[in-house]
Amino acid sequence: MNRSNGLRRLHGLSSSSKTNWANYKTKNYLHFDKRINLINDEHMQANIQNPFWIASYAFLPSIHFTINFKKYVTVLNSEGAKIKEKKDKKREIYYSSHKDGFIYKYYGNLLNDAYNTYAKKNGIDQIAVAYRNNKRKKNNIHFAFEVFDFLLKQEQAIVIALDFSSFFDKINHNLLKTNIKNVLGVNELSEDWYKIYKNITKYSYVEKEAIDEFLLNKYGKKQLKKVRLKLQQIMKPSEFREFIKQKGQKNQNSYAIPQGSAISAVCSNVHLIDFDKQVLEWAQQKHPDALYRRYCDDLILVIPSVEASPKLLRDLKFELLSLVKSYENAGLEIQDQKTELRFYKDQTIYNENSKISSLDYLGFVLKDNTIQLREKSLFKYYSRAYKKVKTSNRIAYATKRPGPKRKLYDLYTHLGHHYKDFGNFNAYAKKAHLQMLKLPCKSHIRNQTKRHWKKIHSRLKP
Repeated sequence: MNRSNGLRRLHGLSSSSKTNWANYKTKNYLHFDKRINLINDEHMQANIQNPFWIASYAFLPSIHFTINFKKYVTVLNSEGAKIKEKKDKKREIYYSSHKDGFIYKYYGNLLNDAYNTYAKKNGIDQIAVAYRNNKRKKNNIHFAFEVFDFLLKQEQAIVIALDFSSFFDKINHNLLKTNIKNVLGVNELSEDWYKIYKNITKYSYVEKEAIDEFLLNKYGKKQLKKVRLKLQQIMKPSEFREFIKQKGQKNQNSYAIPQGSAISAVCSNVHLIDFDKQVLEWAQQKHPDALYRRYCDDLILVIPSVEASPKLLRDLKFELLSLVKSYENAGLEIQDQKTELRFYKDQTIYNENSKISSLDYLGFVLKDNTIQLREKSLFKYYSRAYKKVKTSNRIAYATKRPGPKRKLYDLYTHLGHHYKDFGNFNAYAKKAHLQMLKLPCKSHIRNQTKRHWKKIHSRLKP
């Protein structure tokens, strides 16, 4: 099949001529290729923008590892009471080689631009809020504010919040390909786009454990610590060929894309263009002003209603879940534990059993006409800060001198409000508090973090 038609037109997209290469920063991780400074490499910039070069390019395997972490979820015990239950959660991460990562980032921006145009044309531009390059000045604070502001202005409303399970691991390849073509406005993918699609779906990878074992066997435990910092790439090309024969793996399924690549995020939005349009139409049938927002695999609907009741809530839930079920071929499966069903009236949030409740969205919790940060977020913040304090104390004990505090202050106190241009959690909380003060409710966020300095210093050894 000849896919060369349309190459010039597709690369006539605005971002191909207005690429800000300063955003393509070199990453320091070790991979199968050497680190490259794309910002100053005009030759590589030209190659990445050359569809014929991309079509013939040989992608390297990604490196795969699993992040294991524990989380606490609220469940009902045998007596119907809410209890906290520890749950293991895994996240499969694949990170691309340096050159591959830049290619995915470039094509991800092209696809993002095309998605923005498609979304505006089809009335779904406001729905997907994550991984958009036309919403760069906004973050979770603004997205959560919009939802809470809309809800609190209603006299009565129904709220349904759903979460998909293992979202990236279930993306259907054929549907993704169809939607990429629809977004790009082509009948067939050009050779360069087909190469990108092929490598993001039938991706090859190597387990990080296998690489660690290779390096350990080659250099030995003592020498490896010194050598690792000086290595330009994991192994020589001759070693790589033999290594891949033994350790290389490939996704042979007709579903899943790697979480962690620079193009996977926008693909998750493209994957759901039909779903988003249908859910929006369904919600607007219930009320023309209904609000629907989706942050990757986390969606929320606020539907104004003259009859906010448990019965209506259950009826709408059944309809929405039936709609989601019709997209099983797209890999959509609801996480029951993270489903929130609420109705709002008399300036109060109720659950489906008519009991006063709360609404949790993007790290913020609205309850009793007060908004605050999710307790889990605060727990993580203080846990990490105290861990850094322990490190400082341990060094102070070993050296008989004051322990290092610069990193601790930058990451976990108000002194790091401009840390790496973005600021730290404390700065984020301050911005959130100032924004949420605009809501017709109280903000408790400032009170949640104002004692951080005293709490952290109470654990620091003099």
